[in-house]
Amino acid sequence: METQQYEFDQSQNELIADLAKKMSFVGYFLIVIGILGIISGIIALFNSPSVSANYFINGIVNTIFGVWLNKAASSFKQIVETRGNDIVNLMGALGELRKLFGLIYWLLIIALIFLAIGLLVGIVLGIMAGGAG
Repeated sequence: METQQYEFDQSQNELIADLAKKMSFVGYFLIVIGILGIISGIIALFNSPSVSANYFINGIVNTIFGVWLNKAASSFKQIVETRGNDIVNLMGALGELRKLFGLIYWLLIIALIFLAIGLLVGIVLGIMAGGAG
């Protein structure tokens, strides 16, 4: 028994196509920014090695964001360009977005943990400095 696939109508396809186009632009922009960050990291190795890791990490993260965003955009574009696979393509796009936002989620959790540790260390050092005075 063959299952019927849902097919988006013309106005829905226009919305999805516009979303895919904008996601693709942002994805390519992030890739370019990421590559420039990696190049800056290489240059910084010779001029200021202490900040080169920051450029590398930012460059790699932006490049990964851009690649995943472009993969999702491509899946959204496939919804518009193909017939009979709208749900499969939609699920592929959502999977790529899930990866992207999963990475952002964990990066934010890690940043919050480091922020909390920094605040606690600052408070403890402030109390210790105040008690020594």
